[in-house]
Parts: sequence; C-alpha cells; structure tokens
Amino acid sequence: MNLADAILIPIILIGLSYVVFHDLRYTLRKRASKNWPSVEATIESGIVGFRGPLSALPSFLYRVHFTYSYRVNGLHHSGRFFLLADSRKSGEKFRQALAGKSILAKYDSRRPGVSLLIDREMMGKHVMQGPSWTYR
Repeated sequence: MNLADAILIPIILIGLSYVVFHDLRYTLRKRASKNWPSVEATIESGIVGFRGPLSALPSFLYRVHFTYSYRVNGLHHSGRFFLLADSRKSGEKFRQALAGKSILAKYDSRRPGVSLLIDREMMGKHVMQGPSWTYR
C-alpha cells in the first residue's frame, strides 16, 4: 500500500460512515415519528433554485426549498423540505400555490425543534425531507 492509498482509504471510510450515520439516524427517527404528536404548521416561504448538498445537480433539476413553522407549548419552531420541479416556471407555481398553506407535521416531544411532515406528497411531487434537512 502506498502513501496515497493510506490517506485516501481512511478519507473514503470516514465519508461513507458519515453518510450511513445520517441515513440511519433519519430512518430511526422516521420510524419513531409514528408515535410523535402532530401539530398544524404553516408553509412560510419557498425559493426556487439550487442550494444545499445537491446543488451540483444539472440545471434542468430545479428544487423548491420551503420552510414551515409551528408552535409547541408557546414556542416557535421551523422546519424545511423541498420538492423537485421540472422547470423554473413549474417551481415558481409550486412556490406560489403552497406559500401560506396549512400542513400537518409531527414533532419529537423531547426535542420539539425536530419535525417531519405527515404528507409525503404535495402537488403530485414527493416531499423531500432527508437527514440534512431535518437535523440541526
């Protein structure tokens, strides 16, 4: 094994461990969320564009990033999700149609800032709310 391999292999293993850990944590929390209390939330805003961990996607894959807010025991909390859009124009339609809409979310009663949306689909698109969007 040469020096480049000795450096590259641990870096790859650390990267894979990070991805597996986040995915496992998300999967476990998604399973636990079946027992979480629900709350009404409001979609606050949306931005059409390319941000976040997948911002290197080809320009024909538009994402609409949404934020939503909810209250638990008088305290304000927020969450995020996104939808994939076929074009900037359709992404803008999603943004306009969903801003201000009421939705249901489930939250972790031990950590109310952690939430997942109950609806897994909106406007015919799958709700994307993975590990990097749900944990702070």
